[in-house]
Amino acid sequence: MNAPKISVITPMYNAEKYIRQCLISVLASKFTDYEVVLVDDCSTDNSLAEVEKLAPYFNGRLKIFRTEKNSGGAGVPRNLGIKNSSGKYITFIDNDDMILPTALENFFAVTEETGADVIHTEKCLGFRYVEGQNFSRNDLQNVFTDKNISGTETVATETPDLNDRIGRYTLNQFGWLPWGKFFRRDFLTENKIEFPQLALSEDMIFCFKCLCLAKNYVRVPFAANIHRFRIGSASQHVSRTLSESLQRWLSVILPGAEILDDFMNGEEFFERNSERREDILKFWVHSHLDFMKKNFAGMSRYEIRKFFKTELKKIAPDKNSRQRKIFDKYFPEYEFNFN
Repeated sequence: MNAPKISVITPMYNAEKYIRQCLISVLASKFTDYEVVLVDDCSTDNSLAEVEKLAPYFNGRLKIFRTEKNSGGAGVPRNLGIKNSSGKYITFIDNDDMILPTALENFFAVTEETGADVIHTEKCLGFRYVEGQNFSRNDLQNVFTDKNISGTETVATETPDLNDRIGRYTLNQFGWLPWGKFFRRDFLTENKIEFPQLALSEDMIFCFKCLCLAKNYVRVPFAANIHRFRIGSASQHVSRTLSESLQRWLSVILPGAEILDDFMNGEEFFERNSERREDILKFWVHSHLDFMKKNFAGMSRYEIRKFFKTELKKIAPDKNSRQRKIFDKYFPEYEFNFN
């Protein structure tokens, strides 16, 4: 059996309410030379049963794998999916999202024409979803994966000037979600690009590496995915104390900064352009402080910094560790403004 042109990789965890719609959207694709590599991260609900009901419709094009234990994030199952994929190209779909019928066809055509390592779209269709509520075509809206980016109106090849790319990345002009992108599989494997084992923001590091290492990086004007903006979901109502929330984010920021530092250590560009290395580490720390700053509304700067100091002692007591040194360097520059 010949290898498929495209591998569609879907990490799954407790998605019994959504996974049928996700997989049916792939079945509706106009482009049919694909495989679906679904990796279950030890779901505890009926997700796998729902997948198995649809398996016959894929005529052998659905491959199911399972992690040895729950990883707590999408990175590990995505890596397992890459490892077990056989397509010339790879794209990702989250287990509660869908893909448009023309997406694979359009991605494939542009990549074959341009020889791109990475195809990137900022556009998607999205809808606000309340648990238990049906949605219709009328609920779909054209949105951007990042509100700061307007996208492109034509197929456009990015400049090979890495200094320019990095500068615009730190201005939030490149989205960092893995869905809505199309990757040449050999590009990922030859460069050993994988998702780090982080509970959050693993996709940010993965996509940053792709941006740095892709010789041919192409933006396209069409939408590919239908994204479900879940409102009122159980995941959004996990009760955490301020201490627990902060430790959760610090457990991502600190090792993530070290992972980025290690990556840049091995790249000639960052050895020659130390200021860009500094820009990326600052961007990493400050981006995550942006994510969490709403938790500190109503607190003074003094109270916030005192609280961070207390929590840092718990999670990273060694001030001389590389993780702490990176964080301590960029944290004081951040302003917690709540306007």
